Amino acid sequence: MRRIHLLATLALLLGVAGGQPGRTGLSEDLAKLVRGSGSSYGEAILKQTPDQALCTAHKNRLPADVVGQFIQEQRSAIKYPKDGRLMGDWKQGEAVFNTLARGNCFSCHFGSPLNVSGNVGPSLEKYGQRGTSEAVQRYTYEVIYNPWAYFPCTVMYRFGHNGLLTPEEVAHVVAYLLDPASDFNTKPALRR
Repeated sequence: MRRIHLLATLALLLGVAGGQPGRTGLSEDLAKLVRGSGSSYGEAILKQTPDQALCTAHKNRLPADVVGQFIQEQRSAIKYPKDGRLMGDWKQGEAVFNTLARGNCFSCHFGSPLNVSGNVGPSLEKYGQRGTSEAVQRYTYEVIYNPWAYFPCTVMYRFGHNGLLTPEEVAHVVAYLLDPASDFNTKPALRR
């Protein structure tokens, strides 16, 4: 069983999944291999959402002729807090940003004053210097809610889109990043 998992993963990494994009974006041969690789792994690959299948079929590099429509669909799916405020409570955002079981943002982004940070995503150090204009709040909110609305097929979690965070929790993280009083903007980032 382990060998089948390894072969299926290797096939995905090597691009065997190119084929004709269908419901899964996988070639029929690879789809058969995945079906025999175990229920949870196979289900995750074979039951991809259409947007994820498109990313899989194109190895996360969408062709120019589909990017515009893809981004438009991602943006149209963004939901906003019921009260319309894109900045919530920065203290609640701090807890989401800096907790492994919640946002886990610090694992990829440098800038946290509480945790040694990762470097997978761009540095967020001094992010609040962008200001708190409506445009900055909206951009920050939308990227956290669904980064595919700006960066198709990125590895960043689609926190709101996939239900990992509520719109209100996303707004709290926005406040943590932007509020001038936030510890994120008043304390130095923790360094190694």
